[in-house]
Amino acid sequence: MGALTKRILVAVVAIPILLFLTFWNVVLPFKLVVVASLILALLEYLQLAYEDRIKPQRTEGIVSLLFILLPLIYKSVFAWTEETGLLAVLFFLNLSFLWSQRTIKRMIVTVSVTFFGVAYFGFFGRYFFHLRELPNGAWLLLWLYISTWAYDTGGYFAGGLWGKHKLAPEVSPKKSWEGCVGGFVLSLIGLYLLWQFVPPYSQIFNFIDVAILAALLSFFGQIGDLVESVMKRSLSAKDSGSFFPGHGGVFDRIDSLLFNAPVFYFYLVLFKHIQV
Repeated sequence: MGALTKRILVAVVAIPILLFLTFWNVVLPFKLVVVASLILALLEYLQLAYEDRIKPQRTEGIVSLLFILLPLIYKSVFAWTEETGLLAVLFFLNLSFLWSQRTIKRMIVTVSVTFFGVAYFGFFGRYFFHLRELPNGAWLLLWLYISTWAYDTGGYFAGGLWGKHKLAPEVSPKKSWEGCVGGFVLSLIGLYLLWQFVPPYSQIFNFIDVAILAALLSFFGQIGDLVESVMKRSLSAKDSGSFFPGHGGVFDRIDSLLFNAPVFYFYLVLFKHIQV
């Protein structure tokens, strides 16, 4: 079975499940899937570090990430602020110096790598929760999905067919400027069709919003992908994992969404004045 066939089959199975959870009136399952995805992505990142002869704190990393995310799941029970969560995580990982069996000489690298992963997935990932809590949150998440997936799809096929001018050859040799253009065009088409034919969007956005968001989410989604590529290259890896056949790991699938979610959220809050 070819890589493209695997990609299509995984998408056919996974996308309807994600959309069902996104739109389900019971929000908890969606939140739990987001938490599970962020934990798996963190573990993939830490495994890459481990294979590059860094011994990250996997258990401490998972506990720290959960501490950041718990208030987003059960606000009535876990009421600490994001700043408090970050401070507690920093204290916790530093105190872990005392009980760790790792070599003291490498401990600063170990904690730094672990803390970066926790902060990266915790503070980018929280915007999936924030978007879902906005009015029409499920529809806004669909807008985010379509823009990001359309860019990835357009970039994949345009780059494969016409890609000649490399975007960042040392970081991601297969990425091309032609792929970026193809991705942007398909993202613009996808968002325009949503805006034109799905009633909630015409009440929220105008055509200028469609064009601006297609450009913003294409740009920052590509940045997110390149940032992950830098991480993988620096840790001597090609893919973050193999959780999704034909797609790579969980981190490979959410890298662009992690950057696009906060960009989209702040656009909605600052320019469309949408609040919880």
